[in-house]
Amino acid sequence: MLDEKITLEYDKPKCKIYYHQDINAIQFEWFGHASHEEFVDACDFFLELLIKHKSSKMIANNLKSEAVSPKNQDWLDRVWFPRIYEHGYRTSAVIASKSIFNQITVKKIADKMDKSKYTIRFFLICKKLLNGLKQCKNNFLARRNFVKIILYKI
Repeated sequence: MLDEKITLEYDKPKCKIYYHQDINAIQFEWFGHASHEEFVDACDFFLELLIKHKSSKMIANNLKSEAVSPKNQDWLDRVWFPRIYEHGYRTSAVIASKSIFNQITVKKIADKMDKSKYTIRFFLICKKLLNGLKQCKNNFLARRNFVKIILYKI
């Protein structure tokens, strides 16, 4: 069961999107390989939530995700990241996939991002994510980029 401050906003076979009210963050949870249409639909919905809640934080749970297609990678880089940056996105906490192919493609996506605009933290498993955020709390808070994650069973 989800915490009452976490709401499921988007529920499709390849992606769920949650809103974390207490930390004003939006979370993707990806499953398998998403087609370009499924990927764009989920990302567009994320953007609507980002605008609605005036959020700057993304949690990307890629634990059950497969590789991101070259077409989706290109679309993120050319279209989506500039749009979400324009609407306030600045910080990501990324939970790495079990799939080495997803890990490689997500790293390629992150490497193309302008590090002067975005803060990205990668975590291998949820427990490490929670511990990493606790250890970095003071540093993140000082930079106003802290993402407190409330984990639930995935």
